[in-house]
Amino acid sequence: MKEIDPFTFFAAFMKFGVKNREKLISKLINVIGKDISLPKDFDGVPTAQALKFWLFPYKYIRSDDSIPLLWELFRQARNGDIKEQDFNSALKILGTGFTKLTQYLFYINPSQYLPIDAQTEPWLEQQGFTLPQESWSDYQNLLEKLKVKTDMPFWQISYEAWYKNTDKKVASQQSGYNIKTKSREPNMANLNRILYGPPGTGKTYCTTELAVQCVAPDWYESLSNDKFKRQKIKDKYDELTAKGRVAFTTFHQSFSYEDFVEGIRPVVVEGNDNNSNISYEVVDGVFKQLCTNAITTEQTGSTQTVNIEGKNIWKLSLGNTNISDENEIFNECIDNNYVLLGWGDDIDFSNCSNRREVVAKIEQSHNISLADDPSNYKATAVNIFKNAVSIGDLVIISNGNHKFRAIAEITDDYEFLDTKERYGFQQLRKVKWLRIYSPSLPKERLFDKSLSQMAIYQLRDTTIDREKLKHLLTPEPTTNSRELPHLIIIDEINRGNISRIFGELITLLEPDKRKGGTDAREVILPYSKLPFSVPSNLYILGTMNTADKSLAQLDLALRRRFDFVELLPQPKLLDGIKVHGIAVSKILTVMNQRIEVLLDREHVIGHSYFWSLKDLDSDDEREIELGNIFKRRIIPLLQEYFFSDWERIGWVLNDPSKHTSEQFVQTREITPTVSELFHSSITGLNDRRYHINKTAFNNPESYKKILIQTESKILDSEA
Repeated sequence: MKEIDPFTFFAAFMKFGVKNREKLISKLINVIGKDISLPKDFDGVPTAQALKFWLFPYKYIRSDDSIPLLWELFRQARNGDIKEQDFNSALKILGTGFTKLTQYLFYINPSQYLPIDAQTEPWLEQQGFTLPQESWSDYQNLLEKLKVKTDMPFWQISYEAWYKNTDKKVASQQSGYNIKTKSREPNMANLNRILYGPPGTGKTYCTTELAVQCVAPDWYESLSNDKFKRQKIKDKYDELTAKGRVAFTTFHQSFSYEDFVEGIRPVVVEGNDNNSNISYEVVDGVFKQLCTNAITTEQTGSTQTVNIEGKNIWKLSLGNTNISDENEIFNECIDNNYVLLGWGDDIDFSNCSNRREVVAKIEQSHNISLADDPSNYKATAVNIFKNAVSIGDLVIISNGNHKFRAIAEITDDYEFLDTKERYGFQQLRKVKWLRIYSPSLPKERLFDKSLSQMAIYQLRDTTIDREKLKHLLTPEPTTNSRELPHLIIIDEINRGNISRIFGELITLLEPDKRKGGTDAREVILPYSKLPFSVPSNLYILGTMNTADKSLAQLDLALRRRFDFVELLPQPKLLDGIKVHGIAVSKILTVMNQRIEVLLDREHVIGHSYFWSLKDLDSDDEREIELGNIFKRRIIPLLQEYFFSDWERIGWVLNDPSKHTSEQFVQTREITPTVSELFHSSITGLNDRRYHINKTAFNNPESYKKILIQTESKILDSEA
């Protein structure tokens, strides 16, 4: 970094936890040689956003006066004399924002300025203050009103607000300042949750809405409660999934650490010679991919939606990120708004309009013949870069075969970079950088398969997902300085081997152990040997079927780190649905009451088993569907629950109260009889045979008599 403003300098310390702040400030004191004591605590001091603490964007998209303006604003803030025009101009710098700027003013002059952020906003509203608009006049007006209403200094208000948002005693009750406060529950979903309950209670169904509510809370709150609400939520869920902010996976007995975090996988890679080779590479799992998405900083070079219709898209490598010198190539390209090709040596191909001329130029420059090498990749790469790639085409900058780190648009024709600083990387095309990602994004965010090792080639629609590219190039609406939440849904979380899947990461799931937490920890991953921590903006939402495994049997390490939300059957959701003149909700209620007596409530039947009835209009359709539900879903489920104890299954369906022709499970009057099958010398046999009565599925009486019958009615029916 060649330039920095003083606000960003201070924020660089405040993005860390308390221990790291103390270490860095201690080192700074030693460097400047001043006799200064370390701060005793940082309570009430806002934490800078770790990945976006800069007040200015990259050089290629910022104006020349951005950093000088921030220096001037810093001098004004220190003197307590901020000019309205300079404050409002600073707000327009890409990457600044009202919340971030007021926090940074507080860093350098806490007696004069108050941060307006997620900690102080609830406090201000509770005191009856209107939150300011994003302008100096509104902000200054609020500060003046605060001075009139309370004798608390701004630093004490910040501490008060922070203290109140913890689970501690309200700070004003200890401080002696005269301000009335109200208790406030944290407006934040728990980081780790599991929905548990019997099958068919809508656990997986609920995860769609809960994911949208967590990841896009403002959008969710603005949603109207109409008949299209569920479809709108599903569309938003799909959009968030495409943007890499929501991921879905299912645990099973074969699911492992290598699938979830990272592992070595065989990969088929196409080389520069067009031959496919198998290599073994460390590949990120679904959890690590989402963690990467959650901490990725996106620099946007365009605030307009980019139209990709009809555009050619190319993959380009800008050096090897594992080689420091070549990684500098990428940084050079970013700073200077161009891309470079590593092939072509120091040859100027300006006058070559086709591959034949490129080959001739190489032969002439190196005094060689390529006649025996008609597929020479150097010539192919240079010809593509110079002649095939056109102005307006898009270029995806890869990072290995499994990640990408930038997207650019070609803006000019080929140029030769005449430099003596290096040999190679001298073929140049000017670009407009559309997106830059740090760290790089996993290929799944954009590609349907792994990338080739070839330096440059055209991406066909079989490789790149254009819909995902549209999402990546769609500008996000302006947000405050808080990181965007991300969420992973783990369906059937109890079916996997937890210790085998999470490994050493189980500890890092705890809120205080996450990145930026009070006791933040990181581990070295076993395959990549890279440090790893779980981001604080990553939510985990699991589901578990209690019929498979109860909470008592769940891994204790998982139980300690998750909050559990029970979902039970809701027969009332089936109100209004009648089949054969019987309320389906009553049938479900009575059957579940019997199952609770015979087994437990973890094995009751969920309302979703009957959900398909809601979509049918005619009585005939509902009668047929109810028969199919019992025949194909309810009876097999009860058979699983009771281990084929057909007598008890009959009890759940109240078959003993019915005439034989009305019973779903017939265990009596089965022919031939036992005496007909066995010799009279064989005695004491228990007839375990059963027969599924197919006619019962279409018999209204079979369903009506699931409900409790009086003894007299039972006798009458038998008669």
